[in-house]
Amino acid sequence: MTYKLFNKLWKDALEQPDAEMYVGEYGYPEWFDEISTNLYEIVKTLENIHEAAHMPFREIIKRSGLSRPDFCERFCLSKSTVDKWVIENRNCPDYYRLMLCRELGILEVKCDDIQP
Repeated sequence: MTYKLFNKLWKDALEQPDAEMYVGEYGYPEWFDEISTNLYEIVKTLENIHEAAHMPFREIIKRSGLSRPDFCERFCLSKSTVDKWVIENRNCPDYYRLMLCRELGILEVKCDDIQP
């Protein structure tokens, strides 16, 4: 899929808190073929995007396999920032959540276009 399409899907996922509604809203638009010709793969891709967009920060750390101090060190984050994100006194910015999920392999969406 293109980065442009991924950007649209990510923003839509952030706006729709319900995963079933997010996946079901699309019907079968022409861009599905950019993801796959297999409907199961398309649904799994959309589910993966939505899951990453709404994953609690505590779960991101858990899936990293790192301790909280090691997570902080690896991503150059202060302990107080991570603690606030974990207890949700302050939300992790969506762009940072996206980068973490991609870096950690939680969000495994392949984008083909290299040019913006």
